[in-house]
Amino acid sequence: MEAFIAMQKYIVKEEKDFGVGVPVTQNEEIAQFESSRIKNVQSYNNWLFINVPASSLFLDISKPIQEQSEDVLNVLMNKDFIMSLFIHEARKLFNDLDSLLANSTDKKFDTDKIFTDFVSEKSASLIKIPSGQELFNFINSKCITHDKGKSSSLLYAHGIKGCTYKDETGERFLLFNAKKDIETIEYRSAILEGSKEIL
Repeated sequence: MEAFIAMQKYIVKEEKDFGVGVPVTQNEEIAQFESSRIKNVQSYNNWLFINVPASSLFLDISKPIQEQSEDVLNVLMNKDFIMSLFIHEARKLFNDLDSLLANSTDKKFDTDKIFTDFVSEKSASLIKIPSGQELFNFINSKCITHDKGKSSSLLYAHGIKGCTYKDETGERFLLFNAKKDIETIEYRSAILEGSKEIL
């Protein structure tokens, strides 16, 4: 997907309510305006024309989970993601099962079914979450340090590239890993009137 980013936004990650990353836009005028130049010096605004992953790989913070793209749903309903997100519950289940097997004369426990049921139950709870923002809040609540960067990394590790959101400039994409997911197509530069100035 083609997009644009102000040069300085490519370098510095931002923390938002729904993750940590760099914001990109499909509106070149916004990227131009967000680029900055030194006050009272004839310097240039710099921005990049870039390629980023497809929009279907981004969690939409405003949509209910059941209305997310197929790619996002495939991540969220995947067994590996569920086990990572609910790792403490999964460990407890494993320990309880291990103890039960050690103390029981009946060795006919269907452990595969127990873990399949566990994943199904957790998947069913995630699909009911009313928005991508609330999903991110839930993921962040599972993180011991409530570190939004780590929560973003968990989603990224399983295939979600970032979040889509809207602000005063329109629709935006927050990329969790700009270094890996931004491919520069062209470096652009110009002196612009009315753009941001820095001292």
